[in-house]
Amino acid sequence: MAIMHPAQIPEVYHAYSEVKFFNACKDQLSDKYHVFYSVRWYSTNNGVREDSECDFLIFNPDYGFLCVEVKGGTGIRVEDGVWHLIDHGGERKLKRSPYDQAEQSMRFFKKYYEDEMEAQFLGVYGCAVAYPNYSINSPITISSPMEMTIDLSAMNELQKRMTELFRYFRNQRRVGASSFLSPDSQKKFIGVVNKRIALSISAGALIQDKERELFEINRTQDTVIDLLAHYPKAFIVGGAGTGKTWIGIKKIIRCVQDGGRGLYLCYNKALAEHVTAIIADNRADSHHIDSFAYSLLRDKVVSAPEQNGCKEYSDLIANLPNLKRYDLVVVDEGQDFSEDWAFCANLMLKDGGSLYVFYDESQNIFKRDFGEKFYIDAPPFVLRYNIRNTANIYRYAQEQTSLGLDTIANQIEGVEPDCRRFTRKAQIVSFIDSVINKLVNKEGVAPQKIVILSNCKKENSILSKTVVVGGHNLSDELVLSDVDSIAYRTVQGFKGLESDVIIYINHTYKNEQKTDRVRATLYTAHTRARFYLYVLDFEESERI
Repeated sequence: MAIMHPAQIPEVYHAYSEVKFFNACKDQLSDKYHVFYSVRWYSTNNGVREDSECDFLIFNPDYGFLCVEVKGGTGIRVEDGVWHLIDHGGERKLKRSPYDQAEQSMRFFKKYYEDEMEAQFLGVYGCAVAYPNYSINSPITISSPMEMTIDLSAMNELQKRMTELFRYFRNQRRVGASSFLSPDSQKKFIGVVNKRIALSISAGALIQDKERELFEINRTQDTVIDLLAHYPKAFIVGGAGTGKTWIGIKKIIRCVQDGGRGLYLCYNKALAEHVTAIIADNRADSHHIDSFAYSLLRDKVVSAPEQNGCKEYSDLIANLPNLKRYDLVVVDEGQDFSEDWAFCANLMLKDGGSLYVFYDESQNIFKRDFGEKFYIDAPPFVLRYNIRNTANIYRYAQEQTSLGLDTIANQIEGVEPDCRRFTRKAQIVSFIDSVINKLVNKEGVAPQKIVILSNCKKENSILSKTVVVGGHNLSDELVLSDVDSIAYRTVQGFKGLESDVIIYINHTYKNEQKTDRVRATLYTAHTRARFYLYVLDFEESERI
């Protein structure tokens, strides 16, 4: 059985011909084959970007790759050089020959591989057009030979037909008969294609399946919200990217729509402000713990006692007259809360109000403990499916930290993280410049979708004196001054948030051990990336 990317496609959402070809590849091709469905790519014509798509990219390490364009309907014909697709409802003109489409995709991916690897592609590369619903008995035009055609008669012997196609193009290219790629090179080719998929999504070419996946996620989250309605107090536990924050936000929005008042609490200031912008309703308040205390206590915040580096507010808040209370309190990133803060959350509830606490112990980078002060006795509900990160990113986070092992990775494979080690500042700055230039200028990724993340504040980091990266201003301000700036964030300040592309600078020290806190920090950092992750280890001298 072939390895499919994605693993499956819902029949109800796709053209019958594409589903038929997808399932034939999956069932008939051997496990040597990797089959990529609906890979977006683009070219530039006179300075204008033109988006294109390869219906199927089929890779076999013994040969190379084929780009296959699939056409449905009940027939096809050419008149005066114009291609017409025939269907039950009549016929429609095609913009161009499907053979030309397949060939353009083939040439793009050959060049894309060579640019990425900075090496010539040594294997077979070819293209074909598939007509899964009907037979083609003779060449349609002189430029559409039967050797490049897959029709209904070949659909039950697809592996044989693929071998014939590879051999046809091997003879055309005069490529040697032996296997052309080492196991490492095979892995790199698959990574290059996955990178194209991931970056095309990040650049705005959001494939229909991703939109439908988000729809299904919304529906699933709504089911969780309906379930929670029967539990006035509950813990909800889930690994990074399992949708905890979105469920909390939706719960507050529903509370407000029903005429209630809601409070969202977390530790991270940036996350609280992000949620404020989403909810945007005066019947709901969103705060990080210190801004929440200040909204109630004002100047008394300064004199609040401290324990283990945390301000304690419960005694002060409990003695406030006319304390505003809420129908619903949502605590997000609950693992960052102390017992005192947990008690404060309870103080804000109306009689009969609801409290929901979302947390992930794997991200407890501050090593805090809320103890029993949320006063929730029931076992937690568990969210298991990661919906943020591509599978390779999440698996990498698991492998590096041994955390989040109960969470099931996304079915979108994605590209493996790019991990490098540096010992000199000039090297790391040069590398970041080249990455950002490539992402923005070549791949079309918007600067605001890239975040440079670090385990150090900017003034203490390798980029302390850097103001421009890849031609864009580098800013550690919470609110960026312009959309072309690149954000610099600490792991602590970016908890609960995400970005399409994360460049993580991990400042390390010689002989530094992976303590629980270090592992939690790494897990949190890696799982901020949705589609692409760079991990740049910068080794400094030992701590004094």
